[in-house]
Formats: sequence, C-alpha cells, structure tokens
Amino acid sequence: MRLFRLLLSVTLMLVAITTTSCEKPAPLPSDERVDVTYYNIDGCWELYMFHGAPLQEDTYLYIEFSRSDHRYQMWDNLNSMYGISTTGTFYITEEEDGTYTLSGNYDHGAGDWSSSYKVEMSSIDNMTWRSTETILDFRRIDSIPEIN
Repeated sequence: MRLFRLLLSVTLMLVAITTTSCEKPAPLPSDERVDVTYYNIDGCWELYMFHGAPLQEDTYLYIEFSRSDHRYQMWDNLNSMYGISTTGTFYITEEEDGTYTLSGNYDHGAGDWSSSYKVEMSSIDNMTWRSTETILDFRRIDSIPEIN
C-alpha cells in the first residue's frame, strides 16, 4: 500500500509539472521591439492586412524604402482598378514617449501624405502603421513582383 501511495504521489506531481509547462508564450516585451530606423525599414514591403483583415483578392500595395536618400516608391491599386506608382520622400521621427512617427510627401508638388503614422516593428520583417483612422500591417518581401 505504501508503494501504491508513493507511485500515486509521484504520478500526480509529474502531471502537475507537465500541465504547468504548457503555458502560452508571453508576448514580446516592448523593450525587445525593433527600433524604427531608416536602416531597419530599408527594402521592399507588402501590405497584407488592412484593419486586421487580409486585402481583397487582386488588391495590392507595395512600397520600397531607400535609407540612403530617404526616398520611397509605392505601387498600389487600392483606390482604382488600375495600378499606380507614386514616389516621394519619407521621414521617421522618434517621439519623446519612445514611439516612432512615419510621415512623407509626394513628388511633383502633390503634397504631404494625408496622415502621419505611428509605426511599430514587432520584428525586422513586420511593421504596423497606425493613424487615427487606419491600421496597416506590412511584411518584408525580397522584391516587388512584376505588376501588370
């Protein structure tokens, strides 16, 4: 009977240990996020989520940032059935509270972007832009696909 109690106790301890080790991983602490710098956003990005939902089929927005001259080129068909390309200059500002703001303007006298965006990078390959009315999720891609 003693052996049975001992085995039962050991079994219950093992069950308790294994069930507590299956916890969900904790989210990244804010101090482990990637700084939003010209160097870190340099390259090609694809918009894949708009307000938390995937883009509609055959809809796209690609943007390529250049850290050397703070220029961008963007290709999209969000407001038209035809794709357009725009270019301009972008700016990153670190705010006093440690957040980052991304803003820009368009070439050819078209003016400033309609919104500035609070930007977070959860990894070197993922960033989220937030304005008062928009949430945009981007992922890094190797190159801009051929657009017809």
